[in-house]
Amino acid sequence: MRGLWDHEQPLAPSLLRSALQLVGGFLAAMALGVIGLGILWLVRGEYLTAFFFVTAGIALPFAIWLGLKMLADILTVLNRSYDRLDALEERFSGITSAPRLPPQAPIAIKAKPIKPGERGSGERASDDGPSYPDGD
Repeated sequence: MRGLWDHEQPLAPSLLRSALQLVGGFLAAMALGVIGLGILWLVRGEYLTAFFFVTAGIALPFAIWLGLKMLADILTVLNRSYDRLDALEERFSGITSAPRLPPQAPIAIKAKPIKPGERGSGERASDDGPSYPDGD
């Protein structure tokens, strides 16, 4: 994996995992604080507010951590696949491909003129739909 600013400096997946663990620790501390507030509201007798705080204290930090974990995993997989593609490109760079043909000029199709009495001059096509009387 590559560094954020220096594209030649490698970034180890273990560094990404340790950063995620650090953020997880801060999120866990935030969760404990919010759950503590929920317990205080429970002691005061505000059950609905306490339920809200305890639920939010568990769900929100977990959702943030899960989203960051998924993004870190996606980044790891993308960088690994990029490294594999880069290695394949280096391996097969000596193989020449077939020569490409030059693009061909488009050929215009000329419409032939319709003479009176021929099909298409005033007749209806077969897919024009139902035929209604002209009087209405």
